Amino acid sequence: MKCAWLFFGGFTLLLISVASHAKGITLDKHFKHLQDISFAYTQQPLTPEQAKLLPAKSWQQLNQQSLNLGIANHAVWIKFIMTNAESYELPALLSIDNPLLDKVTVFHYHKGSTLLFKEIGDALPLDNRQIKNESLLVKLSLPPLSSSEVFLRVETKGGVRVPISVWQHDEYLKYKSKFNLLYGLLIGFVLSLAITCFVLFGFSRKSYFALSGCILITLWLQLVYLYGFGYRYFHPSIPSLQQLAIPCMLIITTGLFQPLFNRMRQSNKSPIQSLQRWSNHLLLSSLLVIWLLPTSLLVSYTLIASSLIMLIHCTAIVYDVKQSRSHPTSALLCGAISFFAALVYLNIVVFGLFDFNTRGLPFMFISFLVCALSLSFATIKYFLIERDAQIASQQARIAQSEAQDALLQERIELQEQAHLDLEANIEERTFELQVTLRELEEKNRALEQMNMEDALTQVKNRRYFDKKLVMDLRRSRREQTPLSVIMFDIDHFKKINDTYGHLTGDQAIQAVAQIIKSHLKRPLDEVARYGGEEFVVLLPNTPLDGALEIAQNVRQAIMDAAIKVASTEIKFTISAGVYCAVAEDINNPGLFTDCADKALYHAKQSGRNRVVSFPILD
Repeated sequence: MKCAWLFFGGFTLLLISVASHAKGITLDKHFKHLQDISFAYTQQPLTPEQAKLLPAKSWQQLNQQSLNLGIANHAVWIKFIMTNAESYELPALLSIDNPLLDKVTVFHYHKGSTLLFKEIGDALPLDNRQIKNESLLVKLSLPPLSSSEVFLRVETKGGVRVPISVWQHDEYLKYKSKFNLLYGLLIGFVLSLAITCFVLFGFSRKSYFALSGCILITLWLQLVYLYGFGYRYFHPSIPSLQQLAIPCMLIITTGLFQPLFNRMRQSNKSPIQSLQRWSNHLLLSSLLVIWLLPTSLLVSYTLIASSLIMLIHCTAIVYDVKQSRSHPTSALLCGAISFFAALVYLNIVVFGLFDFNTRGLPFMFISFLVCALSLSFATIKYFLIERDAQIASQQARIAQSEAQDALLQERIELQEQAHLDLEANIEERTFELQVTLRELEEKNRALEQMNMEDALTQVKNRRYFDKKLVMDLRRSRREQTPLSVIMFDIDHFKKINDTYGHLTGDQAIQAVAQIIKSHLKRPLDEVARYGGEEFVVLLPNTPLDGALEIAQNVRQAIMDAAIKVASTEIKFTISAGVYCAVAEDINNPGLFTDCADKALYHAKQSGRNRVVSFPILD
């Protein structure tokens, strides 16, 4: 019975295969991996229903190779038949080995019914995929002992390259583990070279290390994006960035070769130097507008423009290498040629000019790796040459300096004796000068003291007070502390002069000065004769209450004191005006004295022998 069932199933599969007019893919339990499978394709604009009903003669057969149609602005339909030779449902993993396809719609049909419909691609969010992987993978379940049809509708504007393979799940995991290990080691090595360049730039501050590091970083990013890892890890929810990432990286990498070459060039002039500079500037400037272009035009412009500019760079470097073959630009030329070869390879692959085995793009990996090694070697070699040249220059300067030192030593020996004699004479003159300067300093100090002190009262004079007021104003504003000023004036002083004479008036002024001075306890508090019978007191960091208290104490002490002239005692009083504030404008020192003087004037007008503060409260 079982044999009859198997015979019937095989006969049915044969009929289906013949009816479909297409070669099928037969899978059994021993199946592990099929690569470059046979399939049919068409470029006609079809709906899914039209594709199912399209006659076999309208399909083009492709056997044992990848489909590469170059840049196309319309969708491509792919069709193949998968046959399960087992009596149970067989799982399979369909892999479209080009992660840069914009949109791939997968239709899986069995006997007219839809087993699977799925849309994947780098123009769609990562969440659309059955398997959250950088590769385009679709899980298929093949019905037992039957054939099913798989249709792929491929839409992409960056080159229709569709390598297809079918995997058994465990085999794909083994393959992917090995690939990711090798891939991780290689891109990790490129990234480590870039980091090394940046570290060397940090220590040496040589710009060519920074430029080389930037080129290596862009090479690393291109490898990451070419294999789909950039889309998966950097911006899985923003697929639109995927369309710009690789073109921008190609342009940036190409543009950075020119400034790096300029830092390392040997010859001063080159016949194509101007062409190289201006074409490179135009290429980099185009980064500002290329995002406005349609994707197909963007890809075409990037590949063609980058290749042409890179060819100019290589020509300029070749000219420089001919001037000095031992120069590190030879290694730079190797890196530039490797990157140019990768660009040419991309042009051939994307535009479909030649049928390479483009699965996995191994040539790109090898070219980028050679480029990274060459640039690292070139910059390090250039640094070593610069360092050796600096060391040689320093040694030459040292040798020249030693020769000059030998000549100078003879002169020094001849001059030493003269110096000894001269020093003896200088010491004598210096001692005499020091004595003279000391005497002059003492006289200047005495003169300065005379200029600062009032001759009658031996307290500070008006000139000193004006300078001290400005300094205290600055301290008050800087430290935001109150500064108090007290103005004292002897009451009815003219009457004292008229009654007892000017000698008695002078004694009264002296007595007032000493009493005020005796009430100032802090080193920074200062009293000065302001003019005639007026005195002014500066009290830094003193609030109004403290200033009023000192003024009242001075007023009371003078009222209680008496001046003896011959056998006569003279009593008199004083009035005081007080002003306290935190300085705001150091350019107006007269504000404090004017306010204190107004308060003093009010004290005089309101009966004398009293202390009044400003502002005056009626």
